[in-house]
This record gives sequence, C-alpha cells and structure tokens, in this order.
Amino acid sequence: MKPINLLNKELLRIIKTLFKDLGEEFHEDYLRLVCFEKSDTSVHGDYSSSCALKLSKKLSKNPNEIAKIISDNFSVSWIKKCEVLGPGFFNVYLDSETKSKLLQGIIEEDQNYGKSEKNGKKILLEFVSSNPTGPLHVGHGRGAVLGIALSNLLENSGYEVTKEYYVNDAGRQISILTSSILLNAYVEEFEIEGIYEGNYIHELAKEFVSDQPKINVAIDFKQLSDETEEKLDQVSEYFQRNHLKHWVTAKDFTVKKILLLIKNELKSFNIIHESWFHESSLGSIQDSNSSLAKSLSIIKNAGHTYSSEGAIWFKTTEFNDDKDRVLLRENGEPTYYLTDVGYHKHKIDREYDLYINIFGADHHGYIPRLTAAFDVLKKDKQDIEFMLYQLVHLYEDGNKKAMSTRKGEYYSLEELRTELGPDVIKFFFLEKKSDHAMDFDINLAKDESKNNPYFYAQYAHVRCCSILTKKSFEPSKRFENKEIEKNFDIVSKLLNFPDLLEQYAEERSPHSLVHYIKDLAAAFHTFYEQNPVINEDSKIENARLLLTMTTKIVLANSFRILNVEPLEKM
Repeated sequence: MKPINLLNKELLRIIKTLFKDLGEEFHEDYLRLVCFEKSDTSVHGDYSSSCALKLSKKLSKNPNEIAKIISDNFSVSWIKKCEVLGPGFFNVYLDSETKSKLLQGIIEEDQNYGKSEKNGKKILLEFVSSNPTGPLHVGHGRGAVLGIALSNLLENSGYEVTKEYYVNDAGRQISILTSSILLNAYVEEFEIEGIYEGNYIHELAKEFVSDQPKINVAIDFKQLSDETEEKLDQVSEYFQRNHLKHWVTAKDFTVKKILLLIKNELKSFNIIHESWFHESSLGSIQDSNSSLAKSLSIIKNAGHTYSSEGAIWFKTTEFNDDKDRVLLRENGEPTYYLTDVGYHKHKIDREYDLYINIFGADHHGYIPRLTAAFDVLKKDKQDIEFMLYQLVHLYEDGNKKAMSTRKGEYYSLEELRTELGPDVIKFFFLEKKSDHAMDFDINLAKDESKNNPYFYAQYAHVRCCSILTKKSFEPSKRFENKEIEKNFDIVSKLLNFPDLLEQYAEERSPHSLVHYIKDLAAAFHTFYEQNPVINEDSKIENARLLLTMTTKIVLANSFRILNVEPLEKM
C-alpha cells in the first residue's frame, strides 16, 4: 500500500474515534475531507492534512484542538515527526530510512513503477477522425498526440482502452473530393472554387487515370450555378449520372489512398488505432436493423421527436441544447446529425463503460446534441465525455505559417515531422492544456538549450544515463540517509509519482505530466550541479546514485506514457 493510503487510513481511524467520543455521527460525506495531501515544500512536511479545519464546525471544536488530538494519537512507526501548524494544519514527516526503502522499491519496479492494477473498466477513446480528404495537418496532429497520451495515461491507471478512428467516408466532402480527382484526371482546364487542390490531388489524379480507361467529360461549366456549393453538387451529380463506374472507382481509390497516408503518418508518430470504423458501414435508414434506423426508432419511442414540414426533429432542447435538431429530412434522407447518433448507437452496443470523444474546438456545438442522443440511447451506468483541443499556430523566424484547407496550402504534419522529428512535436503539443490555443515556435523546437523544454527534459535523462554508465547504485552497500533527507524536492517528486499519475488520468490532463517532467528535470539538474554524484565518500556516492537511478526510471516512465522515447544520448 502507498504511504499516503496508509496515512489516510490512520487519520480516518482517529477522526472516527473522535466523532464517537463526542457523540457525533460520522457521515459518509465526510470521507472526502479526511485525507492527506502531498506537500510541495519541506516546511509542510511530506504530507499535510487540513481535515481539522474542515471538520471543526461539524464537531463544534477549535481546529487546533482537533489537530492536536490527531497528533497525540497518530501511530505510524515510520513517521519521523508530526506537527500542528497554523489554524489546524497537521503535517507529517517520513523518516529517511523509509524514504530510502521506498526509493529502492522504485528500482525494483522499474518500468512498472507508477502503474495501477487493472480495474476492469473499459473505455472507447475516439480521436483524430480527420476526414479522409487529404493528409493530416498540424491541427490534426495535436488531436492525435493528445489522444495517444491520454490513452497511455488511462491504461497506466488500470483502464482497458480501445483507440478508435471514425472514418467519414460517406459524406458530401467525399463527393467533392471525388469530383476533384476526376476533374484533374480528365479535364485539362477548369476553374471551380471550393474543390480540393494541392500537389496530393494532382498526384492522386495522375495515378488514378494511369490505370483507368479514358472518358469524355463534357461539363458545360458556363451552365453551372453561380453559387459555389450548388456548383460543386452539380459537378458531383454530373459524374454520378454520366460516369457512375468511374465515380465509384475514383471514390474508393481516393479514400483508400488518403487513409493509407493518414495511417502511415500516424504510425510515424507511433500512434496505432485498434479500430477504424467507417461511416459507410452504418447502413441505410431504410434497413430496420441498421444503427441509423434503430437510433431513430428508440428516440421516437421515447417520445423525444416531432414532425414539422415533413422532417423529423429531435427535441434536444430538453437536454440543454440551444435548439432542436433535424434527424430525418423532408426527402427521407438522414442528416449528418442522425449519422453521428447512429455511430454512437453502434458504440453503445459494443458495451464500454465510458466513451471519450476528442474533438477540435470547432466541434464544441456537437457536445450538447450528442449528449442528448447518448442520454436516450445509453445503457445503465454508461457515460460519455468530450475533450476539445484548440488550434495550432505555427511560427518560424517570427512569421506565421499559412494554414488553409481545400486550397492545399496548409503546413502538413508530415512536413513538420520531417523538419523536427516526432518526439519534440509531441512534447510541445502536450505542454499546453488542450483547450488553450497553441503558438508553436519552430525555431524554439530546434534550439538545443535549456530554453527548449523538450531538450532540457531529455538532457536530464541523458545525464542520468551518462552517470550510470560509470557507476550504478548498489543496494548491498551502505549509503548516507542524510543525502536523502536534504534533497526533499527531488525525493518528494519521485515518491509521489504514482499518485500524480492517477490524478492526471482522472483529470484527463496529459499536459500536467509534461509539467511534472519539466519540474523533475529541473530538480535533477539543480541536484547534479550542487552535488557531485561520483564522490570520494562511498556512502554519499551511493545515496546520490540512488537518486540518479530513480530519477532516470521515473523520467523514462513519464516519457513513455507521453509516447516519447527517452534518449540515452544526444
């Protein structure tokens, strides 16, 4: 059992006894108040509790008196001292021998240090899910990096996680993409606003036409609508009406090729999804066994729909949405929203405990409407969460990079990876909380100095490795416990690592782990500069080697959770 858990157990024993002695009832709600917290400074001990302050009114007793009772009755053999400070704060200090044993336990656990036992709960984590209309750009990259880090963090905390990519291969944007390929393949000169452009479109068109019979495309562009979106639909209709075989072949070819690009790019970041779910597999609304039809039926039967102007509406305002949403259009075709609902019905039927969707911030409006559908469709105790990530703004030499979409002018994730390597990108993407916009400085990412947080963090691990190639900690040899005592900051960070990982997992905050790495790296650099590890005094040396070895293990484990390779040399 972790030290903090044992301390909490003893604290609870004392508090329950105190309630009983005073003739007061201890309610279950009080449990959250009876606990220790990890201290950031030695002034407040290794662990501190403010429960005396929080319970004083309930016990009609001065908080200092309560803290004194706790102190007088606190019985844990490996506590060096207890103290009462301020208005009822109770602090405890672990003895140096206990800390030393705990540090040696880190070495024994090695790569398992910080891992929690399996808890039996299953999570379906959907992330990236970029439309297969082009290569991934840096914005998609942020979502991808966030998703894999969160998955690793949750798995480390005992959850069983399935990573899923939703392939939107049946929407209007796929029709525009297919038209873009066919136009580039068979029409020498054209100018249509809104089609997909860029080198990748030209290359795909060239590859497609090389293996297909020639067709005569006779579109009278002058007869098309002046409205951009209507014009795009007319082009798609032309190809489907006059060249259906080529249309279907081009669509399948293009989606397959772009998906392969996406998968390969994700693989280069060591991001692998166990599940690739295709929108086209949801079936037809006319098929009563499809997820679309089943979803509509359940929502209807629950009394949450109405008809208006031939369309079927979902009363999502009953679930805190800002307006009701159309499920089925007047022509009988499902809306994009019903498709999303059907997809979540399919998710629910796969019986996970929790569903987490990672979306770009532009999808914030989806949350209330998807939550509404989920609340109607879900089974007992199933839950859903959403995480949003903001845009990435790239800067180089003080200049902002262009980030367009259909124009094909965006800075691709592949370009950034080729320039910097995947790991520095991951670290930078995760450094800031996901719902904050990110300014990514390419020059800083290349800088090999302590100004670069990735470099500085990796350099701490490299330093540990360098030292340990010369000498390593030997548990059979004696070491100076005072060295453990005087390096409170680094020891505290190392021993609190497992609890912090659980906290970060529950908070869904991979960025917190990045900041932990930065803090631990800074603490080790300070330790290294002030305490020569290789020392004439063998006991001092062995103690410092213990701190070096445990720091290496914790840094390496932290990097791996973030999907970043810990470097042994630079």
